[in-house]
Amino acid sequence: MKLQSLALVVIVVIAVAGVAAYINYISTQGAHGAVSSPLETSDSTSHTSTTPSTTGGAASATPSSGLLKIFCAGSLKIPFEHVAEVFKSRYGVDVHIEASGSVMAARKVTDLKKVCDVVGVADYRLIPKFMIPEYADWCIAFASNEIVIAFTDKSKYADELLKDPSKWFEILARPDVRYGFSNPNKDPCGYRSVGVIALASLYYSNHSILEDLVLKKTNINVSAEGEVLHVYVPAVLKVTSEDLVVRPKEIDLVALLEAGALDYAFEYKSVAVQHGLKYIELPPKVNLKDPRYSEFYSKVVIHILVGTDEEKEIPMAPIVYGVTIPKNAEHPDLAIKFVELLITDGREIFESLGQPFLKEPLGYGSVPEELEGYVRIEG
Repeated sequence: MKLQSLALVVIVVIAVAGVAAYINYISTQGAHGAVSSPLETSDSTSHTSTTPSTTGGAASATPSSGLLKIFCAGSLKIPFEHVAEVFKSRYGVDVHIEASGSVMAARKVTDLKKVCDVVGVADYRLIPKFMIPEYADWCIAFASNEIVIAFTDKSKYADELLKDPSKWFEILARPDVRYGFSNPNKDPCGYRSVGVIALASLYYSNHSILEDLVLKKTNINVSAEGEVLHVYVPAVLKVTSEDLVVRPKEIDLVALLEAGALDYAFEYKSVAVQHGLKYIELPPKVNLKDPRYSEFYSKVVIHILVGTDEEKEIPMAPIVYGVTIPKNAEHPDLAIKFVELLITDGREIFESLGQPFLKEPLGYGSVPEELEGYVRIEG
């Protein structure tokens, strides 16, 4: 289908305010597990070589030669690796996965002019915000998540937190506790973590939560407009306290937790499950999972890359992941096959790794004909 003149407007409007209209498609059958410079990168890469058995799902195709290159969110690295293994066994094509924060994944294409075949992000709204219409024509929303606080047996006051999870913000504010989140300018988990802290200030009617955990320890600032909190993250984020650790993407914090160098981290639940971390769940009005509280979530708006031409305004909303194929993809046909596999057999893979899928993936813009039958077209 052709991208009509109104399509981009529809996408942006939906991105800002419309997640609640379709987030109810999230599957409830996900698996359960155990509890600088703005363009600086710290990426993880992987290359598939194993060949597991596969059944069902997307139709097979004649094997093709080539290397499929993917830029994706850090939280997508492990599930994408599993999908890539199935893809290799089915089509005989190797997949190179380069994980980073989702903002960075998009900006590699738009700012650094790097070439890849698939872009997967932890916030589908980044695709219209950064890539459409110049670098991509469409996006598919396909999975969800929630923010949790992850920790280990080595974490200070872990037993106390488990006994009373509602004390999480009090424990994090203690002077002998080190906690972290990812960089809001590079990673949706980062701006969502700051958003969760701001939402907690509203939910508990305790504005010292945001003050103590973010504002006193960074150059991030806040203003209020009526009932809405606007949080501003400068393009060059400065951390002024040793108690707070900020890294480019959320999975960078996992090793610090495991080594005991960090007590707590704001993470996606799927990341905590995949790495065997302990975690506490946050109230539904805070964790960005529940569509019933979309209106409450929207009372916090995060502004990233403040002071640059790339500044973006991101209202908090239920977490929804997205995928697209850039216009300059070297292997667009193979990329379509990968996305097809992702939104079909990928459902079982994701849910086995603790990450729920939307009950019905949703497409926006000029979704390729080969994929239209697997998604509900929304715009």
